[in-house]
Amino acid sequence: MQTLQVENTILSDLALKARSDSRRLLLKRIFLLSLLLLLPANYIALTDSRYIGQGLNPVYFRFSNISDGLSVFTALLMFLPTIVALVRPQRIGLIRSGIALSLSIVLLWLEFGVKRFDASDFSPLASITLLACIFMQIAVVLTPSNEKSSRFKRILRVFGSGGSIFLLYLAFGFTISFGYPVVSDPPEITHFGADAGIVFGAAVWSGNNLGSRPSPTLKERIDVGYDLLASKAIPRLVVTGANAPGELTEAEVAKREFIKRGVDASAIIPESGSHSTLEQVRYIRDELEAKQGWSKFVVISDQYHLARILEMCKFNKIQAIGTPSKIQQPFLELAFYRARESFALVAYWLLGK
Repeated sequence: MQTLQVENTILSDLALKARSDSRRLLLKRIFLLSLLLLLPANYIALTDSRYIGQGLNPVYFRFSNISDGLSVFTALLMFLPTIVALVRPQRIGLIRSGIALSLSIVLLWLEFGVKRFDASDFSPLASITLLACIFMQIAVVLTPSNEKSSRFKRILRVFGSGGSIFLLYLAFGFTISFGYPVVSDPPEITHFGADAGIVFGAAVWSGNNLGSRPSPTLKERIDVGYDLLASKAIPRLVVTGANAPGELTEAEVAKREFIKRGVDASAIIPESGSHSTLEQVRYIRDELEAKQGWSKFVVISDQYHLARILEMCKFNKIQAIGTPSKIQQPFLELAFYRARESFALVAYWLLGK
């Protein structure tokens, strides 16, 4: 009799466990199916924010530029593992399925908010937050569960996967920014037949009773612009950049520098309202291309910055080539700027900011 009671208890426990497992499996599949339905909405919202933030009509499946291609790739990194987890629910646990769904809801809310921000109002911290959510959502569905490991180790694996994905994207941005094709030969630039050269703004220095003057970075860009004007490789220059409080604008300081060197003021066009690279590219598109009717441009900046400028130009269908400044920087300083520019390039590709 006692043996029978023990057997009945075991069978009852097994039945309870089976029912519990069945409920957990059902709930997990509901989470994953909901996530699968939300992912296209995430993709559409993020695509909208990339295009609308640049004053463009959204195109959802264009593959002619890195930005669109990388966005589709990123969406697939979320979509495909979610399908696999739906077919094989043991691949990820119930809690992780719920976290992935929650992240997708948070991302959708953030992405709809991004559309309301102009590029100049979208802070680097906002970009970091949004990209971190995207990479963590990918990591949550991409990293398989290992029930034999402790919960702490499983959490570490997910965060490790998220970090690895971020580094992979950063390495891709670094490679592109390092190897982006640029032109330094004046005859080749002359042959391009640009309507104008664009000197992208950089910091202005003031103090020591010397007044506002170009920083070394801005001076090097001015040097390149001056050489191109002097060699008649370009007919005119547009100098860009707003100002910090209490200083002259970057554009005005650059124009004064050109005039000091004997350049005719009529050959220098200042644009002093932009605060970011994207605003300067939009100025080229909306003012110089659309209103002035100019169609070809030579953009002048530091080599690692040119990749992002030219990617923006390509996305906005602006015909441009880049020519780099000759600035020499210490190794660590150059490494910092390249890393920062790589992140900014990834943020532009995925967020359009």
